[in-house]
Amino acid sequence: MNSLVRWRPMEELIPQGFFHGFWDEEVWDVFENLFESKELEKYNWAPKVESYRQNGTYVIKADLPGVEAKDIHVELENGCLTLKGERKMDKKSKDKKVDRREVFYGSFERSMPVPENLKAEEIKAKYHDGVLEITIPVEEKAPPKKIEVEEATH
Repeated sequence: MNSLVRWRPMEELIPQGFFHGFWDEEVWDVFENLFESKELEKYNWAPKVESYRQNGTYVIKADLPGVEAKDIHVELENGCLTLKGERKMDKKSKDKKVDRREVFYGSFERSMPVPENLKAEEIKAKYHDGVLEITIPVEEKAPPKKIEVEEATH
């Protein structure tokens, strides 16, 4: 049997159990109505990301479904990686009366710190199937040099 489960955007921001039963269904409905329809379109959104090290490379992946590669901008400056872009609503969706819209449209910007020992001049970005993958080679640090301390003779 298939059933629909009501999406509650407020629970993603504030879990219902956070207030230990303070809010009942009616209170949730009031807050959810603030986020529905046109208000949802105005909501600032940012892509979900993951980052990890793999084989001497620092990898950052960002989920950007529905965004065109030409609308994505990547910038690395002072140890901070910034993703900017825009998900545009297609004309067909714009002209129709929509019963439910859970996809955010409009501009986004997401900044995150990255490790210091990256070879910034070798950064690469590829976009495929709605996922932006950024790779930056990691500069191997020289191991610390052990310095032997000699006892001074008088």
